[in-house]
Amino acid sequence: MMALSLAFLLLSALTTLTAICAQTYTISQNLSGSNFLSAFAYNESAVDYNNFGNVHFLSQSDAVADNLTYVDSNGHVIIKVDNTTDANGDSTFGRNSVYLESNEMMTIGSLLVFDAVHIPYGCSVWPSLFTQGQDWPDNGEMDLIENVNLATSNQYSLHAGSSSCVQSSSATSNQTGTTTSTNCTVVPSEDENTGCVVEDTQTDSFGAGFAENNGGVYAVLWDESGIAMWFFNRSSVPSDISSSQPDPTSWSTASAWYPASGCSPSSVFGPQTITLYIDICGAFAGDTTTFDETCSSVASNCTSLVQTASNYDNAYWEINYLRLFTTGTSNDAHAETVFSYKTLLAILVAASLELYMLL
Repeated sequence: MMALSLAFLLLSALTTLTAICAQTYTISQNLSGSNFLSAFAYNESAVDYNNFGNVHFLSQSDAVADNLTYVDSNGHVIIKVDNTTDANGDSTFGRNSVYLESNEMMTIGSLLVFDAVHIPYGCSVWPSLFTQGQDWPDNGEMDLIENVNLATSNQYSLHAGSSSCVQSSSATSNQTGTTTSTNCTVVPSEDENTGCVVEDTQTDSFGAGFAENNGGVYAVLWDESGIAMWFFNRSSVPSDISSSQPDPTSWSTASAWYPASGCSPSSVFGPQTITLYIDICGAFAGDTTTFDETCSSVASNCTSLVQTASNYDNAYWEINYLRLFTTGTSNDAHAETVFSYKTLLAILVAASLELYMLL
């Protein structure tokens, strides 16, 4: 009888644990067409103080007037750099661009899905889709799409203010991308902001290859187990990804994986603002070594390209949609879930030992 009771206890704990681990995602934001742009604020700045780029980030009214943000005849959202103004001879010229920040925050327990047919590229061009906490770097940053110039592969990364944030060694066997840096910690006073970086192995995940293959879908899942990021080219997009309840557990191995064992997803990362922009030159695209990797045959340096408008004909986002799903898990609720998980795990271990001894 005791063995049967323990077996029942074990089965109940397993059932409850399965319910805790299984997640159902509910859509909280479905952004496409005109409602995409209305979900973002335009971060206007005449000077790029963060990344030192050769840009002027415009207000909403100016961006609309200059035709830098609009919805095209296909219903796609276009966000672009000015490619009509020539400034030959002006070495200090800054090109007009756009920097968007979401009106609503993304919290732990969220799944973000982003479908695009074109990502900005070209020598001197620096696009990014990322999330950032209100207090940077203390509340963290997650970079879903980022690279520069004529690169063909996307880079994923985390940036954190916590010295205990790294990509653990166990991650490499659970991702398809290649880790190039494991230290996620940002130290502004020492100009350290590389982050823990994973490079996608697919050469159509960025740049011209992405555009030529009709783009694809990116996703990031942020929950108590860690932070996972995916890229699916157009021919490999999971059938459920555009549904009202996608299931990431059914998808292929993540492109980048940052498990909680190396960096706590709840304590290191606070609520995140979804951010999308196009920078020019600056600390990344304009870095001499980085620029020369793909653009040394085009120009001797990055800033010499900024004056010529035609260099920016491919510097635009063309977006189908951005969708944000949530389990409704706040950081406090996350802590309770982890407690329940650990409690049930302890019950499972104890019951298993008792059952073993009785048998």
